[in-house]
Amino acid sequence: MKIIKSILTITLASVLYPVAGIADVNAQSHDSTEAMTYRPVYHFSPPQNWTNDPNGLVFYDGKYHIFYQYNPEGDTWGHMSWGHATSQDMMKWEHEPVALQDYPNGDGTSTMFFSGTAVADKNNTSGLAKKAGKIPLVAIYTAHIDSAGRGISQSQSMAYSIDGKSFTRYEHNPLIDLHTTDFRDPKVFWHEESKRWIMIVAQPLDHRLQFYASPDLKKWSLLSEFGDKLGDKSKIWECPDVFELPVENENGTRKWVVTLSGGHPQQKGNFGMQYFVGHFDGKTFTADPLSYPLYIDYGKDFYAGIIFNNLPDNDQRKIMIGWENSWEYAAATPTKGFRGQMSVPRELSLYKNEKGEYRLRSFPVKEVSNYRGNILATQNSVAVTGSKLLNSVGGKALDISFVIKRSAAEQAGIKLLKHGEYQTLVYYNKIDNTLKIDRTKSGNVSFSPKFPSVESVPLSDDVSDIAIRILVDHNSVEVFANEGKQVLTELVFPVSDKVTYELFSTDVATTFKNLNVWEMKAAME
Repeated sequence: MKIIKSILTITLASVLYPVAGIADVNAQSHDSTEAMTYRPVYHFSPPQNWTNDPNGLVFYDGKYHIFYQYNPEGDTWGHMSWGHATSQDMMKWEHEPVALQDYPNGDGTSTMFFSGTAVADKNNTSGLAKKAGKIPLVAIYTAHIDSAGRGISQSQSMAYSIDGKSFTRYEHNPLIDLHTTDFRDPKVFWHEESKRWIMIVAQPLDHRLQFYASPDLKKWSLLSEFGDKLGDKSKIWECPDVFELPVENENGTRKWVVTLSGGHPQQKGNFGMQYFVGHFDGKTFTADPLSYPLYIDYGKDFYAGIIFNNLPDNDQRKIMIGWENSWEYAAATPTKGFRGQMSVPRELSLYKNEKGEYRLRSFPVKEVSNYRGNILATQNSVAVTGSKLLNSVGGKALDISFVIKRSAAEQAGIKLLKHGEYQTLVYYNKIDNTLKIDRTKSGNVSFSPKFPSVESVPLSDDVSDIAIRILVDHNSVEVFANEGKQVLTELVFPVSDKVTYELFSTDVATTFKNLNVWEMKAAME
């Protein structure tokens, strides 16, 4: 790789605040993006129409399955059903027929299939497999009874499949009914210690999670509740999950983690995901006294993440996929032919930080690297003052990694998807010791006043190097710093397919080490 000499000495103001206004962006995006769909090529998206939450992530019958909230009738929210796709590696997905589709009840109301979970009932505890050797795939979901768009009730129900494709609704639904309008998103797993199924489910308006138990997936009893005064309650709580992880730098220690979707760490009007670390004894979750709230992702576009159930015995990973969007503008994004997509699969792990507190980190699964194609740039070390064009790098599906050596520069990082004055910035900010992503001038930002923004994630004080990996995929930027200890996920909508990439450092030189840029091969058709 060759990096040309500095083509521009950049001041702080010109790096972060180009002179072009939003009106100019609107005009250029209108001219430049008429044929652009923004469909990613290695992030999961539906074949057409709307999607939001991943519903059931499960390994079953030799394949990974993703079920997801889906509108089979349009590209905005409605007629919520469960879309379905299968994969051999969690990356290249084959679209399957809709698994569970909303239906009329005959009394002017309809039932929609809201979020939930899928489990492989390997021991046939449910008795739903009538033939020996068959394993039922059981979907437990929120049945949302709707009348002209007004929710009447939400309860937990079940459907099952013997072939992994065709589902039958359980004849004795609902399983749990509190006769309320907001009670949803059951996540179920087999708890080996107590030899029973455990469900975690949300009462969103009360910021409360409930735990239930069942021997057979049919009859459920309430165990406990979690909520109290902990966590961020600026938004509703929904889409919970619970799982156990080893602590990677504390040999022999294992902790339980509860995740949920709710408020955003910096902007109270937005949405994000938070987590709690503690102990689960098969009945009650008790959170450790940590510095809550804690967030999984500091970007605006990671929500409703859950982990896979029933991974093979030789795979002890906890792997999460989230919806890559935000309710603040999800219905208005300028994609064509589809609306909504998922993050790449991320492996979760726990560590103890420099302050002695447990923290969750997430990093792309190793399978993502299998889709690296040609290497477009590689450099052991380069000192940058102002801006340096990566003249061998182009395209909009890339895997980028480098290390920033902290210097006297107030800001240092990379300009992504640059076209004229339009760019997405990912950079270290020395003033407040954060990693930031700036999409205020990223391209088409006009579809929502809540879209153009700058997000930040705090960095540790005890490291001099910042290792960064960035996955770019047409309308998606996922940033992982220090092996996933800090994460930012954002959608962007560039104004052109002709884009460039530049390293930058304000005022004084910053050294970038171990720079590698790969183009990414398509996983989605």
